[in-house]
Amino acid sequence: MPWSERIGFALRQVLDRGRGLSGFLSRLSVVGLTLAVAILLAVLAVMNGFEREMRERILGVVPHISIHGFADLETWNQLQSDAKSVATVSETGLFYERDLLAVQGVGVTAAKMLGVTAAVWHRWQIWSEPSRPLIEAGEVVLGAGLARRLKVEVGDKLRVIVPVDTLKPGTLPVTDALSVVALVDSGTELDEALMLADFEYTATLSGEKVTATGLALQLNELFEAPRVRWDFSRTLPPSFYVTDWTVRHGNLYSAIRLSRDLVTLLLLSIIAVAAFNVVSSLVLVVTDRRGFIAMLQAMGATRQDILWIFLFQGLWIGVLGASVGLVLGVGLAHLIPVLASGLEWLLDDKLLNTDVYPLNFLPIDIRVDDALWLWLTSVLLCLVAAVVPARHAMRVPVAQALATQ
Repeated sequence: MPWSERIGFALRQVLDRGRGLSGFLSRLSVVGLTLAVAILLAVLAVMNGFEREMRERILGVVPHISIHGFADLETWNQLQSDAKSVATVSETGLFYERDLLAVQGVGVTAAKMLGVTAAVWHRWQIWSEPSRPLIEAGEVVLGAGLARRLKVEVGDKLRVIVPVDTLKPGTLPVTDALSVVALVDSGTELDEALMLADFEYTATLSGEKVTATGLALQLNELFEAPRVRWDFSRTLPPSFYVTDWTVRHGNLYSAIRLSRDLVTLLLLSIIAVAAFNVVSSLVLVVTDRRGFIAMLQAMGATRQDILWIFLFQGLWIGVLGASVGLVLGVGLAHLIPVLASGLEWLLDDKLLNTDVYPLNFLPIDIRVDDALWLWLTSVLLCLVAAVVPARHAMRVPVAQALATQ
């Protein structure tokens, strides 16, 4: 029997629209595999989206490595120059952190003002509204979440109070009014406590000389951060200490990746169940088509022909189920954010809030490599599952099967 006829017989059995048991079971196997593949692809798209947004929105703006310490500005500038010469470092920028109180009306909130240079500000600039090339002295940029808590908008005045230095008795708190010139809305947890200001203004707010409290380093490869941090910590004086993004955000990133792997494993088991449902389906098909098998053999078909027909039937079930499942999964993945928005509208509440979750929206990232391995895995599982029914079909006794017709 030519290969084209083997493939054709198998496809006709899968697409059989008759009322027979075999056609129904074949279509049921396709539907089960389709749903399993679609759900797994949609869930993977959401998990990939969280991983991508974590990497781009959070790890794209926070320092990959932070060097903290106490030194004059000349020492910091020299340290920055040395860091620029390291091959793995792509960007550097000095910053000054200052704890203070933010006051708006009768509301008072403890906050950390981050004085940034232009090199640090440009990483936040993409999320600011309106976009500004620089932050001038007397201006402040707030995270959207912090602005909501303080009930301020762009153009408002925000009063800040710098606590007294307990090492200098008799000093009074320093107060100043800053203009809110932009809001940073990255849609992440960073917006809940972000307060950016000019570097020199922040450093001299209490009358001190201009200096820095830290140096931010961005790396070409963010997963090199622990190794690069260790290299810096061995060469810096004891007055400096070094941290990297894995200290503050590493657990969250690891949890997202672990969740993705666990969900993938769980849903792959569903696909495996759907694929191996082909075993029971095709065994029943063999029973239902005993007469058909016997007639083919009586007309000259060999046992190998029967074997290949049922193997190709399992293969067609995998190909059709996985292909339709991928198309359905892509549509479902794009529909998830719409459904989430509709549910938020109905409940009049946010499903995701950065007070609890790292993002305030459901991101989607459909990856071609995920779709490919998912398709191949499904097809191979169906092919393997068809081996037992195919071997059973090739052993159908011709005389006995014809006699029962």
